[in-house]
Amino acid sequence: MTWEALGFLTTNDQVYPFGTDTKVLSTVFEVLTAPVIQEIVKDKNYIVEGAVQTVYPDFTLTPPDGRLARIALDIKTTYRSFNRQGRLEPFRYTLGSYTSFLRSPGANKNIQYPYNQYQHHWVIGFLYTRTKGVSAKTYRRSEMDQLTSPYHDVEYFVQEKYKITGVSPGSGNTANIGSFPTRDINELRAGNGPFAKHGKEICDEYWRHYVKTKNDRPYSNLDEFLAWRRQHQ
Repeated sequence: MTWEALGFLTTNDQVYPFGTDTKVLSTVFEVLTAPVIQEIVKDKNYIVEGAVQTVYPDFTLTPPDGRLARIALDIKTTYRSFNRQGRLEPFRYTLGSYTSFLRSPGANKNIQYPYNQYQHHWVIGFLYTRTKGVSAKTYRRSEMDQLTSPYHDVEYFVQEKYKITGVSPGSGNTANIGSFPTRDINELRAGNGPFAKHGKEICDEYWRHYVKTKNDRPYSNLDEFLAWRRQHQ
């Protein structure tokens, strides 16, 4: 399967190139992934539900027998950045808020179903390079061979969320969990994150008690958290 797409096709055969806006491209990857997910779970008869924007996860997989052992599947994307010497900078993904449903597992605010109804949490992550000089003009459908995809060199990984989760927020001053930074997507494929050997519960607990304000934060890394946890058990 090719993960590259070109633009929006209208009913009057006009094609509008996507451009390199990251929010648009995130949606593109989500749309391209949806039929793949449907095909994978077809034999298991899982019910697949998508979610509206800002609601976690992108896809909820529910067993056909009605058990509350749902699977959360999130689609994450980021692009490669290079320094002046052309070396790839470390990249990371934002993995959702640590101030909402994670702290109220029985509530359903900003989540499709209460957090405690999900047995597993998985991430499909895409990494791409943005294409320079993508045209903003519109094209006729017959001119599609003139279009260039706004991204290329697509790689992806599939991994359990806690195995790629890092110990610091994912972006700026927002309350978003961050993946661990790396220059090698194989690290994410292997799930070599700091919580991998500790398990999902420790990962959840770390972020459930994480404090956004630095001066009020009782810990800022895993070792400090484990020491803090022992004191409060």
